[in-house]
Amino acid sequence: MLGETVEAVKRREMLRSQIDAFKLETLVEEKFDSVDPEDGLSDVVSKMRPKDLHEIAVMEKGKRLLGVISMRSVIRRKNVVVGMKAKTVMDQPPQVTLSTPVTQAAEYFISTGFRQLPVQNGQKMIGIVSRSGLVSIVPKIKDLRNMRVMDVMTPNVQTVKENDAVKRAIELMRQLDIQTLPVVDDEGFLTGIIGIRDIVHYNWNATQRGQTVGEIVGEKDPVEVKVGSLRTAAVFTVAPGTTLNDAAALMLEKNVSTLPVVEKSSLVGIVTAYDLIQLIASYGRRDIVYTQITGLEEEDRFSLDIMEKEIQSGLAKTAKVTKPMLFTMHVTKYHPNGNTAKYSLNARLFTEHGTFNGSSSDWSLIKATTELMNVLDERVTKKKEVRVANKKRSRSEVKKKR
Repeated sequence: MLGETVEAVKRREMLRSQIDAFKLETLVEEKFDSVDPEDGLSDVVSKMRPKDLHEIAVMEKGKRLLGVISMRSVIRRKNVVVGMKAKTVMDQPPQVTLSTPVTQAAEYFISTGFRQLPVQNGQKMIGIVSRSGLVSIVPKIKDLRNMRVMDVMTPNVQTVKENDAVKRAIELMRQLDIQTLPVVDDEGFLTGIIGIRDIVHYNWNATQRGQTVGEIVGEKDPVEVKVGSLRTAAVFTVAPGTTLNDAAALMLEKNVSTLPVVEKSSLVGIVTAYDLIQLIASYGRRDIVYTQITGLEEEDRFSLDIMEKEIQSGLAKTAKVTKPMLFTMHVTKYHPNGNTAKYSLNARLFTEHGTFNGSSSDWSLIKATTELMNVLDERVTKKKEVRVANKKRSRSEVKKKR
């Protein structure tokens, strides 16, 4: 095991070096759009819409960066009124400079959910770096481009049907903290994709009736338009065995961030630019495993300390088999029986020997976390057993040939 561990460390460091060798300054786009802090939100969205922007910088006198407005934030907030000023709904972006390592920038994409990040020189904004910029690195690194879609995709994909109300899609996006959903017909065949941008762009027309964003996205008087009328029908798909080289190339060529994974006409997963960004971030230099928990409501944060202990305990068990590199978990809370809440957890663990997805559910947030870490441990252990068995088989075949 020592030799294997040393070899894995060398490989990980080599990949990190190759990734960070791509300086952020080579990926920066100097042309970017911005809005004034006094602009109305309706004017901001009108400016974002023609260029399909998910984020836009809020700048004072066109120079000093004050914040960022994102489609994601707009649709997630419940009290945003269309007439509000840009400065009241903006988020604070992380500090990204030309010297920021690519792996660190990838972490910022994960923590913010943004699709583009402002790049600063002091307080002055000098450009943006986009997720597609980082995705373009994947085909240029042998060990990454030769990986398969099945190694990083999310299986067991949540979908919506064409006849579902858009409100249903919005609820799922909020619960799962995602921005796109595959759309299927009554037979379960893929017919398109619907994203946050599609919903915001369509529903913004409702502002002429004096509605608030909260009303538009289903807080008060939901617009019962069907998913099928808003979904994008032109969907590009890949197979589980497709290389990341080809998947990344397709994303870049077609300017899409989501590729449903189809096998024998069945939807078996989904791979996104976000997945490739997570892969890049997993090779970042750090002393501890990068861990992120999203979706936890304020009233449940008293459980956070115990949850983190359970996660760290599970990662310590994983470390005995393979080095954990990055762990993300999303919490969904729902009420199937009256007022009693049940929790559904979905997690992804990047290790030096592959990516593992796991899920669990329980009425207790702590029990659900413990179960989730056990599920991941079982999958890590099982993959190790397969790896060891394959090595033994290879050695046996070599001896026979001799």
